Amino acid sequence: MDDILIINLVWLAVGAIAIYFIDKRSYNEGLVDAIVMHSRGKLTYFFFEGDDGVEMIEIKVAKYED
Repeated sequence: MDDILIINLVWLAVGAIAIYFIDKRSYNEGLVDAIVMHSRGKLTYFFFEGDDGVEMIEIKVAKYED
């Protein structure tokens, strides 16, 4: 019974590590994409105050055209 618990914990740790590195890479790629879209004028945003007084941001992405 202890062997099954150890195997499950190992698989859980391997999955958590894999998710961490995949998510980290995806975040970095998404950030680079946002910077490129902003510099090309495809990404626009503006700030406004929400109903409860909290500052909000609205982001608009233009259609992709070749």
